[in-house]
Amino acid sequence: MAGKIMYCAIPTRLRHLREPIRRAARELGYVPVIPFDIGEYEDFEGGSIGRTRTLKFMLHVMGFCDATGIFGVSDGTMLELSESLKQKKDIRTFPSFDLEWETQYEKLKSKYDSPLEKLRGKNILIALVGPSAIGKTFWTDKLLQQFKTKLARVKNTTTRPPRSEQDKLSYAFISREEFEKGIKDHRFLERDYYLGNYYGTSLAEIRSTLEKTSGIFAITPKGATALYQMRFEINVAIILMSPESPQVLQRNFERRGILDPMRQQELFQASKEFVLPKNVAHALISISGEDAKDEKLLTTSIKSLLPSA
Repeated sequence: MAGKIMYCAIPTRLRHLREPIRRAARELGYVPVIPFDIGEYEDFEGGSIGRTRTLKFMLHVMGFCDATGIFGVSDGTMLELSESLKQKKDIRTFPSFDLEWETQYEKLKSKYDSPLEKLRGKNILIALVGPSAIGKTFWTDKLLQQFKTKLARVKNTTTRPPRSEQDKLSYAFISREEFEKGIKDHRFLERDYYLGNYYGTSLAEIRSTLEKTSGIFAITPKGATALYQMRFEINVAIILMSPESPQVLQRNFERRGILDPMRQQELFQASKEFVLPKNVAHALISISGEDAKDEKLLTTSIKSLLPSA
């Protein structure tokens, strides 16, 4: 990410937010270019230069940047988004800055041939969220076997030790020092610290998978929240897996060899606190511990999400 310049596409009605927008771009490791810093509205769009020539000028500026950040939806930013797609730039979306994002997009999308749908593509990223020992890795493996070429694993990165050789298929295992360096280098799209270990994944890993097929991976609640903010960039489906009873986790503790009562109690308590914010859309699947029943539920849910062709 070092040295990448982001053109910040901002509706005129949101130009007063340039400072928080600048901070948001910098937090992701980009050097921000704010159009209203180049020329004040009163001098350009609202002055003698006029809207048409201003937009043309800003498109030239955008052409020199490495990435485009969409911070709101308007006629102008939809044009900038469409041009960024044509130029195959990295595109990031920041919907939280614009309360009118969805209504404005619905109003303008046909005029610009649905650019966000083009950005997302047809494939979908399925994120399994749930407490430790709910069986996220187990069910990911089962679903990959079930859907074969329609679904691929997105590999996460973690500092926890591998539980088995099979576990290495789901995670890249690195040291705490390597992970913390990755944080400084803005390597991770999202990251979390859970039960004494770091977890994270990158947008590059996600996009690489989704270019070929739909993807699936396990993620923490914090990661799911960050991922949901990207729902206008990529197709996202979040599934929260919840134990139907404490016995479900108890059985999995024993399968994994987690026999220490204090450790089990810690994990039981963590599972009770394992929730997603109400504003993060997700499906809830209750895991019964009956493999055939659970497999049917998960398979039906995943099948309904995958593109038909």
